[in-house]
Amino acid sequence: MLIFVLQTLAEILAGGTSLTSTEQVDFSHPGNIREEGRGAILNLYVYDIRESKQLQHSGRQVERRPTQRGLQPVTVNWSPSWFDVSLLLTAWDRTTLGEHLLLTEALTVLLRHRSLREEFLVQELRDYGNLSMTVSLEPPIEVGSLWSALSLPLRPALYLTVPVPFETRPDSVPLVWERIISMQNQWQGNGDSTVVTKRVAIAGIVKNSVTNLPIAATEITVIGTEKSALSNQEGLFFFEDLHLGNYILRLNCPDYLPQNVNVLVDSPNYTFKEILLTPA
Repeated sequence: MLIFVLQTLAEILAGGTSLTSTEQVDFSHPGNIREEGRGAILNLYVYDIRESKQLQHSGRQVERRPTQRGLQPVTVNWSPSWFDVSLLLTAWDRTTLGEHLLLTEALTVLLRHRSLREEFLVQELRDYGNLSMTVSLEPPIEVGSLWSALSLPLRPALYLTVPVPFETRPDSVPLVWERIISMQNQWQGNGDSTVVTKRVAIAGIVKNSVTNLPIAATEITVIGTEKSALSNQEGLFFFEDLHLGNYILRLNCPDYLPQNVNVLVDSPNYTFKEILLTPA
């Protein structure tokens, strides 16, 4: 179950922050990050697991189903055992300013959730309802002791606690939400603007990572679906009628390196993503 919690959080963070892929969310010991010499990443580290104080194991649940002959078949189920999983979230980048910006983005997207809604959870964690999530600036244990045990100096961090059920449950059907977006085209050379209103879930703009200019005719595909689109002359694109959840966009454009980008659809508002492509 720990893997499923980490997977859910990684998808939310990658889709809702400036990170473009879940591969930029690291789960190793934070003391190993600097040695790897990578770019901007979020480190999500599980540092404590203990029996939940909020939700306890309640024993057997008996369900009786009467039949026409008066017999009463009985089904006995065990309710799940709940454990509080405590995680340390830190941002790592080449500059302190970059780390602070990334950590601020992570805090913003996590506070938008407050809890892990069932429709965002991987299948193995569904059918329990929403999972409560505590986001704080202090860990459940003494902060100095935690960082001392990690053999690291104290640094800005977020401390997450998620009560997790340990039991396999049936699959559930994700919800489908409808999005409305108004995209204003401000890239026309004559200064005019065009407003396009569509029922969409994801919208974005594709730019050159060197010149920061929009890129037209980029093919964007939503992996796992039949949806695809081309960016217009201003680099804008959008997708309509998507399920609530996390998606991976595949971008291909001649003379540019292909790229995969995580995008999170998590609220009644549309999700707008700015994507930078690197010239080949």
